[in-house]
Amino acid sequence: VNSGHSNMSGHVQSRVGPVQWLKPYTDEVLVELGQTGVKSLLAVPVSFVSEHIETLEEIDMEYKELAMESGIENWGRVPALNCASSFITDLADAVVEALPSATPMSTSKSTSAEADNDPINYFVKLFFGSILAFILLLSPKMILAFKNNLL
Repeated sequence: VNSGHSNMSGHVQSRVGPVQWLKPYTDEVLVELGQTGVKSLLAVPVSFVSEHIETLEEIDMEYKELAMESGIENWGRVPALNCASSFITDLADAVVEALPSATPMSTSKSTSAEADNDPINYFVKLFFGSILAFILLLSPKMILAFKNNLL
């Protein structure tokens, strides 16, 4: 927020290495904002539902330091949803509502076979699926759904 007016814009991070990525890059925008006189900035990482290396180190430390060096004096970040009970409840509600009509995701046979044989793809799905399942199973709505034999 700048001078009492709401100024918002979107920027992309997660760029790794020399490969071209979506633009505008957050680091370039931070320097530009500082050079144009922006003094206060609030980062809202909308694509992250939990705190992790990109929020805790890249945004909170690296981008904050770059912003301060560029002339931005006030830096803040909206925290990730993490395990906020309202977020978990809404997520559990969405899962329970989708269950009666849930169908497997459709993929072509060749793509599915390739994905099944890719160990990295398998472990990524297993890892994140396990985390999501654990979080959902601990939510009150999911426990209630089990008790009511909805699952």
